Amino acid sequence: MKRTITSCFAVVLFILCSPSLLQAQKPVSFIYHQSLIFLRVKVNEKKNLLFLMDTGANISSIDNTTCELLNLPVLSSDSIAGTAGVEAVTIRKTKIVQFGGYTEKNMKLVCRDLSRFVTPGHEKLAGILGTDFMRKYAITIDYNKKTVLFSKKKPVLRKEKVVAFDMSGGIPRFEARFNDTLTTFVHFNSGVSLVYNPDIFVNVSHQQWSALKGLDKYLVPYTNMAGDGVGGRVQLPVVKISNIKFNGLEVVKPNIVVQPREGIFLADNAIGFFGNNLLEKYRKVTIDFFSNKIIMHNINSTVAMHTIKRRR
Repeated sequence: MKRTITSCFAVVLFILCSPSLLQAQKPVSFIYHQSLIFLRVKVNEKKNLLFLMDTGANISSIDNTTCELLNLPVLSSDSIAGTAGVEAVTIRKTKIVQFGGYTEKNMKLVCRDLSRFVTPGHEKLAGILGTDFMRKYAITIDYNKKTVLFSKKKPVLRKEKVVAFDMSGGIPRFEARFNDTLTTFVHFNSGVSLVYNPDIFVNVSHQQWSALKGLDKYLVPYTNMAGDGVGGRVQLPVVKISNIKFNGLEVVKPNIVVQPREGIFLADNAIGFFGNNLLEKYRKVTIDFFSNKIIMHNINSTVAMHTIKRRR
């Protein structure tokens, strides 16, 4: 029987990969473009494939044309529901996936059309690394040096700011309080593209926006933003609010971006998300999948306006 897979801007599905090989832990350089992290990956014998690192996907993906080029065997057929529609996909199997000093054998990936994704220099996107791979590590992202470190060791905390999350559908989820009135949840989706902006943007579902609007009738959009997702392009109202408080972190005067009632946002329990646009303000962070925490290593004058001291 055919199942439906849900997705924000990527794929959401649990498929476990075989155990990875023992790997050296060293930083890997990445390309940072419009708040997206791209890595050079080798799949089977094909080198220098451009992959997006996406916490909004709980299974990794590979583009249709790359699937055919590598002649990857089909395991099954499926479909994904995205922000604006549904797309048919197949599940494929690779022999080996490698980048830097990291290796994964017998990895399963969703074969799908990735041609609409934003890429540096309009280069073809070959695939997406999702949380099926990432959840085995504590991942340190240095936005200044443009490096990422995948560690098998649990981080040792000193005085860093820490924000806890849980895993919902394989995606990191954070409790958030908007404008000191609405307590809800948002995902961390590093697959959200946004041209650099010193402000912070957090997407919310239409249901979350309606609840927030019901608590403050004076909230109104001041502009619109165009967005691409599975199924096509959507127009997104943008609203300035007073604050968003996570557990131990306050973001002051952020923008919220309202998703329309389409695709996965048709569901009554749909929630919003934030991306690298927020975390890059801290310069260096660790996504600790062992303890389900994000660690902010740097609090400085650039980000002080967005934050408060950790609550005790």
